[in-house]
This record gives sequence, C-alpha cells and structure tokens, in this order.
Amino acid sequence: MLAVRIQKALDENADLPWCVHRLYEEVVSPAGFDDRGRGLEVTRGAADLLVEQARARSETVSAISIGVHCEDALFWSVHSDRTRLEEFGAQYESPTILRRLAAHFQCHGL
Repeated sequence: MLAVRIQKALDENADLPWCVHRLYEEVVSPAGFDDRGRGLEVTRGAADLLVEQARARSETVSAISIGVHCEDALFWSVHSDRTRLEEFGAQYESPTILRRLAAHFQCHGL
C-alpha cells in the first residue's frame, strides 16, 4: 500500500519534512507512476490519509510568484519532536520557505 511506503520514508527520516514532490519522486514514481500529475495527486491523497489517521503530520505552504499561485504540503513523521514546520529551522521559516516553494515552478513553454 502506498501510504505504508510513504509512512516508512517519513519515519526513516524523522528529522526532515518531505514535500509532495519529493515523496512522489523518491517513493511513488519508482513504483510505477508515469503520469506526474496523476502521481502527485495520488501521493498527496495517501499522505493526507496518514495525517487523518494521526500517522504523520503536515503543514501547507502557499506562495504567489509572477502572478501564479503555488501551494505545496510538507509531511513529516509523528516520531519527530517537531509539531510545526518552522521548528525544523530557518530554511522552513518565511520568507525562505516561500522562495523555495516558488522554485518548484517548471517552465513548460508558452
């Protein structure tokens, strides 16, 4: 089950949050999803299920860059002593996290 694989990855790296993109690229994609968009949706759903079941923690980050809205969720293990994203250090505090989020944009041409 996908949620179990995601939880395992989070628990093995309890000191760092994982964004949906990283979960997809390192945990889900190698397991057979070729369609990135669909894979990201499935990944987010499985990770959200873990949060609903109190098996993971998450926080949503939202930014606007060049007039485009970008939103991502970061997930981490319940075995971490951190309960808020900012507790992971300066790279997860605003505005640094917002700049990193904006860097997720990929240009696909006009």
